[in-house]
Amino acid sequence: MSAIGGIIDWSNGVDPAALSSMIAAAPGFTGSNGAAWQDGQAGLIRVALATTPEAVAEVQPWRDAGSGMVICFDGRVDNREEVQAWTGRTALPVDAPDCAIVLAAWQRLGEQLLDRLAGDYAFAIWDAAERRLTCVRSPVGWRPLLWAARRDGIAFATEPAMLIDGAGLTPTIDEGAIAEYLAARFGCATDTLWRGIQRLAPGHLLTADVHGIRTCRWLEGPFEDWSRRSDDDHVARFTELFDQALIASSRSTGPVAAHLSGGLDSSSIVCRSQMLARAGAIVRAPISLSVRFPGEECDEGPWIAAVEERCAIRSQMITPPPYDWAAAADWSARTRHLPLRPNTAGTIMSSCDWLQANGLSVLLTGEGGDDWLAGSFAHFPDQVRAGRILTWLREGMAAGSGVTAMYRLRWTLSSGLGPLVSARRRARLLQPVDDTQGIPDWVAPDWARQTNLAERWRDISPPPGLAMLAQRHRYGVYALAQRHVNIDNILSFAAGRGVEFRHPFHDFRLTRFVMGAAGGMLRRHGTTKYLLREAMRGTLPEEVRQRRDKARIVQPIYDAVTARLRERPIHRLSPVKFGWLDGGRLVAIEAEHAAWRAQGAHGKPPRSSYAAVWNAVAIDLWLEQAARIS
Repeated sequence: MSAIGGIIDWSNGVDPAALSSMIAAAPGFTGSNGAAWQDGQAGLIRVALATTPEAVAEVQPWRDAGSGMVICFDGRVDNREEVQAWTGRTALPVDAPDCAIVLAAWQRLGEQLLDRLAGDYAFAIWDAAERRLTCVRSPVGWRPLLWAARRDGIAFATEPAMLIDGAGLTPTIDEGAIAEYLAARFGCATDTLWRGIQRLAPGHLLTADVHGIRTCRWLEGPFEDWSRRSDDDHVARFTELFDQALIASSRSTGPVAAHLSGGLDSSSIVCRSQMLARAGAIVRAPISLSVRFPGEECDEGPWIAAVEERCAIRSQMITPPPYDWAAAADWSARTRHLPLRPNTAGTIMSSCDWLQANGLSVLLTGEGGDDWLAGSFAHFPDQVRAGRILTWLREGMAAGSGVTAMYRLRWTLSSGLGPLVSARRRARLLQPVDDTQGIPDWVAPDWARQTNLAERWRDISPPPGLAMLAQRHRYGVYALAQRHVNIDNILSFAAGRGVEFRHPFHDFRLTRFVMGAAGGMLRRHGTTKYLLREAMRGTLPEEVRQRRDKARIVQPIYDAVTARLRERPIHRLSPVKFGWLDGGRLVAIEAEHAAWRAQGAHGKPPRSSYAAVWNAVAIDLWLEQAARIS
């Protein structure tokens, strides 16, 4: 992930010193890789992390001499040949950088380009002739892009520190967004923890000119309906698109690594990539990287070993170090980010250390498999509406196990008819945050009212008006706001170590297909990820392909929080002192989970949400270090 940013000032023009400050504030990036372009009212910057062959020698911000348009681009275009053909330009060389291809295609197609552009990207284009800035994010949004209105213009950047410490913004904290985070139900795709700093939502476009700043959603569909296609058609198309995503994700300046946890998703990436390498479809198979937790229930050694035997490989084994709270505090102070969660921090940090030490810059992950392929029963109302009654009843009655036939029938009728006749049931199906659960009992009621927490959840933008309820339900993955508060800091940390994460399951071409896939191909007879399992038949070891459980990496977060609370007990945490959270309830939750951890963390954890405790500890550190409030 490169860092991009810029300032537009309609009245006074852009001070080059401000652009230099933005480059210097890009946390963890090498300042020598930063470059700026400035001309009167507009200035753009980019701090490079080159992970594709075409990006190594590129110069950004990139200016087209003919039109005077300038682009700063972070990301990767996965259908380069198609995009280059749409430009109508023969002057662009085959190895032209992605930024040049995108700018040329934008000049030819404008916003029509976006529905055709496959890849992972965020970019900004300055049109000097029109005096207009355009910013764009790809559909899933793995390239952060933040913006803030200025007195007579706009500033945008990849990182919050680039806006606060670079562009000189002085935002205050946004208690409404903080309330969503502390309630463990973050639903707004545009708010950040900083009042005055907005996030450009995935699949959205921003334009800024002398008339103001406007945002709109460019990703609206339609998505092809595969609900009446055969099982074989689904498997063949999924396999084709999954292979395409793996090939695109493997385009790199050098060898690529792949995370191997032993789960269905990461194992599919490793095993299928091995087959593609043997067939010559990719230059080399990725190096497998596995994080182990010896002695813990979450350790997945046997599953990893099964994949190793199947592929005749040896995965690089890494054991995460204990969570370092001093390093986390320094991180938040420098980057203005939340601290990394302990159950991912050790994995991320140790993986990045290994990659950096071995000269690798790309890590493939299984992220997205749970989001797109686990399936649901949101297609039942569509089957009823389409008159496919027998198919609906057959699928519904086969979905349950261990319950009576009468219970399964009632559940099937409720799932299929409820969203059609009840607006409330329909809203629950389509909203990413279920506000019917009420305010969590650890959030202080008075503060919840002051921050309008319940109203914030109800005001979340609905998905586009697609024809099928199942597609509207699945669209929520594109706009999953919880991803940002949990992932943006991880992406920033990795980029600072010279590492870029890539997620083949989030490939735009693959997700477009899944948006229209038959619901019974995603979840069948109570089996999740049915389509992936069928597509990986003969590729995965059978014990992994048929695996139904999933490791819960919980030990690191309990141990890290316990250590933190010894130094800073719950009653001293700022969210408790400020009256935002009920300290007594947090103490009770902590005690329940501490007792479970002391017994070895085996079996089902307590029903209370431990996210309540971690989020309180994380916000406490963020307030002290990033917001400088205690």
